[in-house]
Amino acid sequence: MSDEKDDNLNNMDDTDGGGMESKKRGLNPFIIKILSGVAGIVLLITLVVVVCLLVVKCSTTGTGGTGTPDNGLTDIRKPHVEHPAILAMDTPFRQQLRDGKMIQVDIALAYAEKNKKLQTELTQNKAQIRDIVIKTLSKLEANYFSDVDPLSKLEDDLIKQINRMLNEGEIEGIFFQEYTLMGN
Repeated sequence: MSDEKDDNLNNMDDTDGGGMESKKRGLNPFIIKILSGVAGIVLLITLVVVVCLLVVKCSTTGTGGTGTPDNGLTDIRKPHVEHPAILAMDTPFRQQLRDGKMIQVDIALAYAEKNKKLQTELTQNKAQIRDIVIKTLSKLEANYFSDVDPLSKLEDDLIKQINRMLNEGEIEGIFFQEYTLMGN
């Protein structure tokens, strides 16, 4: 029996030895193709990552893709606008103009919302403000309103006259809520 075992061992050594000799000759061509494919994919992924990093670095916000700030770009965001406080006059103004035509305007005064002293002063002096508006309108003629932008001109005149009487600040604008010019 020991002779049989020795023969079997010798046969196994020959088979293993033969297998070892074929592995020493080189790698299987199929394995080479797989390894080449994996290496190509790794190389491609590395290339894509590098290109992406360069693109991101060069196209940061406000650079126009050059990597340097581009002062020619305009910020298109809407700027924050502080809206003024409004003091509406109680009733519209209906006044006869110098040439006999009638005008009716309803206005509201715009002022800085944070100025509480001005708000109090405007509220307490509504009668004086009404007087200024009525006197200003009574000095006008209908052709005053034939200009391209007569309400802006009237607004400027009224603002100047009302601001002269104020001590705690100034009104910023006048909103015309109604405007009617009536002829004879």
